[in-house]
This record gives sequence, structure tokens and C-alpha cells, in this order.
Amino acid sequence: MKILAAVIIPPHLSASGAANAAKHLSASLANHCDLEIDIAILAFEEINSSFGKAKLLARKSSNILSFTKGLLPNKFRTLFYRADIPALIQQGEYDLVHLHNVIPALETKRVAQACVKQKIPYVISTHGFCEITSGGKAYALKHLHEKLAWKFCIEKPLDYIVQHAQRIFALSPLEYPMLQSLGIEKEKIRIVTNGVDEAFYTKSSPQQVQSIAHKLNLPKLAEKDVPVGIFLGNHTKNKGVDVLLEAFSQVKKPFMLIVCGQKRAGIDYDAFAQKLSDRQKIIFTDWIPAQDIVALFQYADLFVYPTLSDTLPLVILEAMASGLPVISTKVGGIPYQINKNCGILVDPGNPQAIKEAFEQLTENKQRLAQMGHIAYQTVKTKFDWRISAQKAFGFYQEILAETRELSYPPAPAQLLISSSSILDNP
Repeated sequence: MKILAAVIIPPHLSASGAANAAKHLSASLANHCDLEIDIAILAFEEINSSFGKAKLLARKSSNILSFTKGLLPNKFRTLFYRADIPALIQQGEYDLVHLHNVIPALETKRVAQACVKQKIPYVISTHGFCEITSGGKAYALKHLHEKLAWKFCIEKPLDYIVQHAQRIFALSPLEYPMLQSLGIEKEKIRIVTNGVDEAFYTKSSPQQVQSIAHKLNLPKLAEKDVPVGIFLGNHTKNKGVDVLLEAFSQVKKPFMLIVCGQKRAGIDYDAFAQKLSDRQKIIFTDWIPAQDIVALFQYADLFVYPTLSDTLPLVILEAMASGLPVISTKVGGIPYQINKNCGILVDPGNPQAIKEAFEQLTENKQRLAQMGHIAYQTVKTKFDWRISAQKAFGFYQEILAETRELSYPPAPAQLLISSSSILDNP
């Protein structure tokens, strides 16, 4: 069986949770089931490499609006990235295509159309679906031209994509209402959730933790005397960075907040930092390598992720695997990840609720550590790439068996004669 995992995501987001989830699931499939798997992902440069036993094909992408950089908001250019993944489908002799992420939706539709043309079945994992079904609310779209772009560049292509998919791989059972609102029959939905990279279960050495602390000018681990929260994600509207910063500008007690992720224009980082009092500090790391994230998670006391729209964030599972309790929001599949024993969930877009949750959780260090242990155990028992790979492989087999049945030609009419007819007409 030869599978193409097509990761349709803007190249500047190639290190996002959706992209990482696609790569880890594909690698687990290649390890467990001895499948031949190619992972094609939009990129700035064309590079062929490997991810585990899977082939990683970074496909150079283009964008008809590239000349508008600095003139047009990035959220519009994002809609028009494209690459040669449809050509790969035409040439690669794949048995099945697995689509991961659906934005840019115009490109995802092109990939889906190539599958239909080649009569290759495809499935979709629901990364990004929560954002799409928000009707643009996740990105705070207000103007008519923004809403029209959303409708014709995202919602309309999505109609085609889901209509022709053989299966939709939901990341949690909480997605059933959302998917059925798109007209997807329940019989078409299967659950294939996320797992966690083993690196997040591995404890960094004290030297590694101290190294990243020194790099970011943080107190030594042994000298840390205030609670430390950490955020990791894109600094886009839908991830709630402005909510995070507003919440911590209201906190009364001493704290340290580490904000990881590449800074973006339009956010006045200095203004939030200037609101802080003594023994309060926000550290903006900008982009940070994966190995440093593992160590920083072990430096912190809890993970704070006030996202406005998410499906099943991989970063929450990674923080939990590192032993961190979580403050997050009641959106998408997050309530499937977190319960009251390992975190607090609040309504999205509410800085006051984030502030109160932080102050409440950090009142009792022993309880906080206990919640972190429960978070670790929850992820360890509930989210595993190997189990997800087993399920995905079974669903692949199910689809291909159906496809083979449909491909058999019907028996010629003259052979469809009952035995009784033969006896009646010797």
C-alpha cells in the first residue's frame, strides 16, 4: 500500500501543530504497518529528506500575491499558496491520499480534484476545521471584502473537499456536531486522534534546563521564586495572544510569563510589558528551536493557552506530557484533552477569567504539581501515535476494500439468469 500524506499548510507555518501531527502520524504508520508513505508539504524550497521511515517531500510553493508583501495582510496571501502536489498524485501511483489541514482551501481543493480525476480515494484529518467553521470569527473578520474572501476562498472549496472524501478523520468525538453541520454523515466519520512526540516525555538534564534559562536571562531553576507560566503558539488573532497579554497585565501577584513564538507586527509587546509591577516579568522568546521547548516546559509551572479557535492542539498535549497543568479555553476538542483534575478551562476571549485561573492555580504549589502529574498520566494513557496509526491503517484498509468492490464490473446481463429459469427453459 502506497500512501501520500498531503500537508496543505502555508510554508511559513510548516512547524505548526497540524504539520507536526501529520508527520508523526505518517511516521508511526510507516513504522507499524510497513507502508510506503510520502509526506508532501508546502515549503519555500524543494528538499527531499525523511521523517522516520517516511519520505518527506518539501514542495516549493508559489503565491500569486507574493508581490503584496508589506501591503496586504498576511491572512489574505495565505489563501493563495500552491505547489505541485496535484502533479505528484498524477505521477505517484498512490493507493490513497491523506489530507492534513485544509487552509489554503483553494490548494486543498486542487489536491482533492486531482484525486477524483485519478480515481484515488482520499481522507481528511480535521486539523483547522474548527477555525474554518467559525465563519471567520476566529480571525475577527469584520469587513465585507474579508467575509467575501472567506466565503469564496475557504467555505466554498471546503464544500467540494468534504463531499468527495471517503472518510473524515475527526480528532475527537466532540467534533461530531461541527462535522454534521457541514453536511457530513456520521457514517463517514472516524476518530483518529493526536499523539505526543516521545521527546516531551524525556526529562531534560539540569544542565539543559539551565542552558536555556541562561540563554533567555532567566533565574536559575533553583532560584526561581515566582510562579512561571508559559505560552507557545503562533501570535495570530485566533491563538489569543492579545487575550493572554491583557490577562497577565491584570495579575496582582508576582509571576513570570514566557511567551514563545515568532513576534508579529500589530502587537505592541512593549506596551504590555510596561504595565507590569515589581517581580512581574514577561519574556518574549521569538522563534525557538524544538529542543529548547522541551527544556522550557520543564522550567515552567503551568501552560497557558487562551486560544479562540482550535481543533485539538498538539501543543497542549506536549505541555501535559511534560507534566504541566493547563489553563485554556472551551473550544474545539480541548475539553476532550483537559479535565478539572489537570487544568482549568474558561470561555474564549475572557482575559479576566485567564487572570483568575492563573491566580487560583498558583496559590497551592503542591496541588499544582499534583495536577501536572495527572496531566502527564492523562496523555500517556489516552493519546498515543502508535494507537492512532493502528486505527488509521484499519480505516485505510476499509476504504480500499470498498473501492475494490466498486471497481468490479457488473456481471453481463445474459449471465444473470436464475437457476429456476434454466430449469424452466432447458
